[in-house]
Amino acid sequence: MQEISVVIVAKDEADIIGQTISSLSGLTDDIFIADTGSKDDTIAIARSLGARVETLAWEGFGRTKNKALAHAKYEWVLFLDADESIDETLKQSLLNLSPEDPRAAFKIRFKNYIGNKRMAYGEWGRECKLKVFNRKYAQWDNAEIHEKILVAEGGKVKTLDGFIIHSLMKDLSEYAVKMNRYGELMARKYLQNGKKAGWFKLYFYPFFRFLQIYLFRLGLLDGRLGFAAAFFSAYYAFLKYHRLRELQLSGAS
Repeated sequence: MQEISVVIVAKDEADIIGQTISSLSGLTDDIFIADTGSKDDTIAIARSLGARVETLAWEGFGRTKNKALAHAKYEWVLFLDADESIDETLKQSLLNLSPEDPRAAFKIRFKNYIGNKRMAYGEWGRECKLKVFNRKYAQWDNAEIHEKILVAEGGKVKTLDGFIIHSLMKDLSEYAVKMNRYGELMARKYLQNGKKAGWFKLYFYPFFRFLQIYLFRLGLLDGRLGFAAAFFSAYYAFLKYHRLRELQLSGAS
């Protein structure tokens, strides 16, 4: 066992939370689930597998994750989403982890899946995120969406061996719903930050985004789902800036 807390924010994840928790077996004695209002069996499944669960009010991604951090038993934290499990190589890397500098932080590479298909190219092919840190020296910013971890000045960031296995979406229908929700949130974030929907962002950026993912990042090699991933990324770019324009014209604040 390692003195590291695993912290997960979850809501209505009964279909995947068991797989995530099971992948952590033998790593730690502290798995904390911050449930933000599940109506399914998420809480019951998590508790049956030995996780601690508390219900937290949703305050946006950044603020909610910082609230969840406060419940960790240990200073070192692995922060996962409910649909992110770890492979055996990563588990061994975490078990062997013994950082000398508490300001250090660690990135982990991803294997991303839509259904049973691994997205090996495009937007998702080389994803690597900061996931392990000391909660006394790092925390999330307070962004409502697309939150980031703020690392202490001077803290070195390294990459661990192994992968996080990420179930992006069950299918393309779920992908479309997610892009619509995120597009609305990002438009409102941009509005609050005073960002403008210029002509390039409105009319050219979505097309450029598609080319970037499908051609330049070789998303075409992922076949049909590679095309769909590039399309939805372009649609997301289109949606957030056109929705921002609508909000600006309506005088929303």
